[in-house]
Amino acid sequence: MAEKEVLNKARSRATAQSASSLTAGEYPGDSVYDSPSSLTANCTTLDNTYDGGTENAQGADYLVLELDVTSAPATDAVAHIYWRGRKASGSWTKWKYSHTVADTILDDGADLYDAGLFELMYDETQLAVAAVDDDFTSVLYATPKLMAIQE
Repeated sequence: MAEKEVLNKARSRATAQSASSLTAGEYPGDSVYDSPSSLTANCTTLDNTYDGGTENAQGADYLVLELDVTSAPATDAVAHIYWRGRKASGSWTKWKYSHTVADTILDDGADLYDAGLFELMYDETQLAVAAVDDDFTSVLYATPKLMAIQE
């Protein structure tokens, strides 16, 4: 009999928030973010269903986040991750703070930062980065992960 293992499987990395020029002190939920030309317009819906939508998360348990800073801040900065969710085609929740990126965003050039983990609780989720104390430009990537039985 073949032995089965429960492995941590990764789906394809998705762009959760495409190139965004972030202004310090602007947060999701502020009127600046809620306008049609806002930074949240750059947020991709991460679809965790199998119902014929984009299905880019496909039943994942959580996301591994990476923040690709493409234009460094003038001084060392802090980044926060915000999220909102909805059941399939329902109404979005309000934007909520999730966590702070553990590493300081350094002013010595562009870099890729570990932006932590995010647990998926809704059918569809959007993530947004907020610059806390200095402007910078970044892309937020999300790699969906799930536990899967393999033989």
